[in-house]
Amino acid sequence: MDNIHYNHATISTTPLHRIGAGFCGSVWSDVHAIAHSVAIKREDGGRGRSLKNDSDVHQQLLAAYKPKNFLGFTIPKWHGYIAQDEANEIVHRFPRGYSACNLLLTERIHPVPETIRHHLVKRFFPRKLAHDINADPNNHDCLIRPYLGKRRRLYSKSVLSSYSLRNFPLHLDQIEELGLDAFVYSHCMAQALAFMHWSAKIDANDVEFVLAPANDPELAVPSKALGDHCMWILDFDCCRSMTMDSQGLKQAARAFLRNDPFYPRPGKEKMEDIRLWDWFKSSYLRASSQIIGKHDARRLSLPSQLMELIEQMTLNKEHPGWILNPKTVNGENTESQGTFESGMMGSGHELEDDLLNEELYLELYLLE
Repeated sequence: MDNIHYNHATISTTPLHRIGAGFCGSVWSDVHAIAHSVAIKREDGGRGRSLKNDSDVHQQLLAAYKPKNFLGFTIPKWHGYIAQDEANEIVHRFPRGYSACNLLLTERIHPVPETIRHHLVKRFFPRKLAHDINADPNNHDCLIRPYLGKRRRLYSKSVLSSYSLRNFPLHLDQIEELGLDAFVYSHCMAQALAFMHWSAKIDANDVEFVLAPANDPELAVPSKALGDHCMWILDFDCCRSMTMDSQGLKQAARAFLRNDPFYPRPGKEKMEDIRLWDWFKSSYLRASSQIIGKHDARRLSLPSQLMELIEQMTLNKEHPGWILNPKTVNGENTESQGTFESGMMGSGHELEDDLLNEELYLELYLLE
């Protein structure tokens, strides 16, 4: 436990502001002290999701993480886990009606600066919505989700009256339109995935990737479109340990194909997408080889086997394109969401911000 951040979180009387929500729970922080604030995740989401597992895997990753060896991505600092029976000291900072529950305290990832938010709104949204989107205080908590595995295709001119910039999905065609280098992001993701598989030995199930300001200048990617930023990985509650054998490879392949379309995908038709997958694959294999080392012959062949398995599963259409797959924990379906392919959305859960974004996108674009 980081006593400094724990003491500040419990002693402070400043009300907490919700900055996001996911299937594991909602995320809160101090709206008036972004530069020094802590992200506090509540375990108030879907059944079967474990904030304790999120905390344990987070620490496992940080223990294996050496920034000088992995300049392509970073991980938020871990500040502590507070069990429900010890959380009464902090419940006063939440709005009335919120009760004590398990809490995870981590470094807050700084939101995208205002000028960048306004640029994204101007570039990708109708002019008539710009004022309302920019004025909405909830949109100040903007993080960008790079979707290297999906492009948009113009489908309809109809738009909805509101839009959330939280967990803003930036598709591959938008990345190209902004003049960003998708191959740089692909390399960063490949490094991160190889690190999770072979250094931390976890399957990376349902891990999130976001682009946001860097906490270390050495990690920053300079950009006119997004400002200096880096790639962060977060949300580890669905991650599980993987064995270094064929069963572990199947587990990792399913996790790869089940996740949101962060990674480039094999089996695409566009030459640019084919090249991006090839670059991701080669970057992953290089990073994996460096992590495993030349003297571990038994594990050295596993990364290439995993890439081949992902390609084969894609070709066999066992996972036909990206859908909103139900997440599983210990083999149980813990969510009721349907898929975009069927056009159905399940009920029983409050929509998280990224799901809201994707649902709204259906009014604007047909995801290929």
